Amino acid sequence: MTDTDTVISRRGFIGKAALGATVAAVSAMAAPNVAVALGSTAGQNHESAEDGVKIGNWAADGSATVTVPDSASTNASGPFGMYREHNAEAFPANDATPIAPRKVPATWDWECDICVVGAGGGGLNAAARSAELGARTICIEALGLHGGNAQSAGMCGILGGMSMQEKKKFAFPSWPFDPQALTDWAMDEYHYAADPKLIYKIASEGGKSLDWMAECGVQWRLGEVPVYVAPKNATLDHHVLKMKDATDAMFNYGQRKGVEYHFQCPAVALVQDEAGRVVGVVAKDKFQTEVYIHASKAVILTAGGFCNNKALLERFIPTAAMGCASSYLVGGETGECFRMGLGVGADVSGFNSSASFDGGVDWQAEGGQWARFLYDGMTQLSRQPWLTIDRCGNRLRYMDSRVGEDGANAIYALGDLATIQMTPPGHRSYIVFDSHYEEYLAGFAQEHCRKLITPDLEQIDKVPEHYRDWHHGVQDAIDADVLKRRDSLEELEADLGLAPGILTDAVKDWNRVCDQGFDDFMYPMPPEWLHPIVDPPFYGCRIGGNLYGTKAGLMINDQMQVVSTSGRVIPGLYAGWHTAGGACGENSYIGDPILGSLMGDVGLAFCGGYLCATSAVTHEMDDDSVGADASTSTSRIAE
Repeated sequence: MTDTDTVISRRGFIGKAALGATVAAVSAMAAPNVAVALGSTAGQNHESAEDGVKIGNWAADGSATVTVPDSASTNASGPFGMYREHNAEAFPANDATPIAPRKVPATWDWECDICVVGAGGGGLNAAARSAELGARTICIEALGLHGGNAQSAGMCGILGGMSMQEKKKFAFPSWPFDPQALTDWAMDEYHYAADPKLIYKIASEGGKSLDWMAECGVQWRLGEVPVYVAPKNATLDHHVLKMKDATDAMFNYGQRKGVEYHFQCPAVALVQDEAGRVVGVVAKDKFQTEVYIHASKAVILTAGGFCNNKALLERFIPTAAMGCASSYLVGGETGECFRMGLGVGADVSGFNSSASFDGGVDWQAEGGQWARFLYDGMTQLSRQPWLTIDRCGNRLRYMDSRVGEDGANAIYALGDLATIQMTPPGHRSYIVFDSHYEEYLAGFAQEHCRKLITPDLEQIDKVPEHYRDWHHGVQDAIDADVLKRRDSLEELEADLGLAPGILTDAVKDWNRVCDQGFDDFMYPMPPEWLHPIVDPPFYGCRIGGNLYGTKAGLMINDQMQVVSTSGRVIPGLYAGWHTAGGACGENSYIGDPILGSLMGDVGLAFCGGYLCATSAVTHEMDDDSVGADASTSTSRIAE
């Protein structure tokens, strides 16, 4: 990245720094179970639009000086001691201002029927499907390659309706698959706050979208993906980062169908005509040359949500802003597409809804970055069944992710534990263990993305080299004093910001339980997990939610059309997840069921891209234009 200690103009920053930011983001990116595409410049909002003053430092080498309170005083940084305020310096973006649309230019630079913003899991599907159905399609992407965060995801979730699941006679809540039954179950889970027609659309079309991807060349493997909730006595092949294979296949299919891809080409604004129709996109080709792209039929926004934008989180997902300690969407997610939608009058759906894993490590309280790679070793360590307390010293329950007899419970544990950890007073929890912690890890036997990454893991080449040994991430946390290593419990207690006696009394009671060999807590740990905390050095860390998906986003109907605050469709504008919202209703803290929607998060983006393109062609293309040669789409730079 560029030197963030030097204040430069927005134009200069984008032109000189964004390419470096993009490369850094891609090299670090391996966030499992996430489906987001990146269609706007990563780090673009380091400066305010008004005066060019930077409002965040996010130096990849850690060289920027970040001012934060002493760590012992940050257990409740809000004025009433009730909630936590995040340090804006840790975020790559901090701007909630709507991005106003541009007027129709006298001359367009590039021409197409449909322009897809973002080439992640959703964008690749949207572009390939549009071209397959005969639309001349341009797909623009801020990063230097396809796949977005989805390229490094672990699994794709689907609760039924796919042909391979039908052969296995698997469906949820019961087989045979019934989209109405699945919708009814989900609406109950969502407390009836979601749009039932939209939920039914996901339920009825999700399996079809994955079958279509198989026809395009994606190799699904039953029992690994996409069965996210397993039948009893089944095992899941977890977190082996196979989704890159799926995004590679969809990119190749899109190329064969004539999609015109432009990388290092972030969208910066929509183009809207005088009648209110969205007719194009303004982008920065190679981060330097502004181009106007004429999308004569539709624009599809699939470039992710706003997990890494502090201002947007605080405004639209306050529980995530307070309770989450980190985000692992390191490839962008700064919210420009969402802000573009706001700029043309779009409504917002899914207020205060997000999706989080447990064990988000509070790096930003120590001056570190908000967005962290999920498999950095420290995050995985934080997700194990250690003694966990709140700031009052109360023990918090742990939720097991071992598959056992019911994969559904194992998957739920990853999200439900996030709620437990992010909702105590001060919105932080505390884990503590002693010098023998490494001896206990194998016995914990946690599954899915809690399992420690090791150099012999399948497809380990998709993980950044530094993190292929989990010890490296743990040592990084110790060096940064994020994982505090102290010679006495009293020192650890004080440096975690806990009142005297809070931690020492909790440890004393924990050791009593370990000595007696059974746990008398309301939610007991298995005996094999009872390890006393007796031998220094002692370790402690603040944790909260680990944010991986914004479920608040642009309001869409069941045709994936963006809806304005007037209740009317904005002509020509479509949005897929996670730029769109509403996939799990309002006030869903961690996005259950099944970690965010009926299809997890990777699957939700895949499905959304497929639905967007199908609807856009159905509603916007003339009958005689459908089936035309999509490979004839051309672009040119205006002289």
